[in-house]
Amino acid sequence: MNNSTDNYSKISAGAAGIGGGTLFVLIANSLPPDSVMKPWLLLITPAVSITLSAIWLWIRVEIANYVQDLQVKSLAKAAKVALENALLNPHTSAAHKSRIRENLEEVEILLTTRHLTRLKNFKPMTGSDVIAFEKHTS
Repeated sequence: MNNSTDNYSKISAGAAGIGGGTLFVLIANSLPPDSVMKPWLLLITPAVSITLSAIWLWIRVEIANYVQDLQVKSLAKAAKVALENALLNPHTSAAHKSRIRENLEEVEILLTTRHLTRLKNFKPMTGSDVIAFEKHTS
């Protein structure tokens, strides 16, 4: 992830938190002055703001991972189709078909290795992990 994208992520997460915090303040200020809920809403506004920022960042990471997975699957499928079609070509030499089979195996190895690596590295994420993860996946 480059610097401008990193800044955008931080700004958008901050904007989500600020927007949520502002909404909470507006709701609290719309209550009557003697409302029991008003001081409590004003007290929890900073926590709501921080929580919304974290949730927004998490959602962005999940969406980025999902889109990346779709791209990988699409690329792998296209590569497999092209390789399998080349194998079916009657004009393809035996030596070339052997290299095509090796390439097809390589696609399978890349896909399985990707999943195994993600499985081996899976661990609960902290807040700083989320930011580092977003940088890594973008």
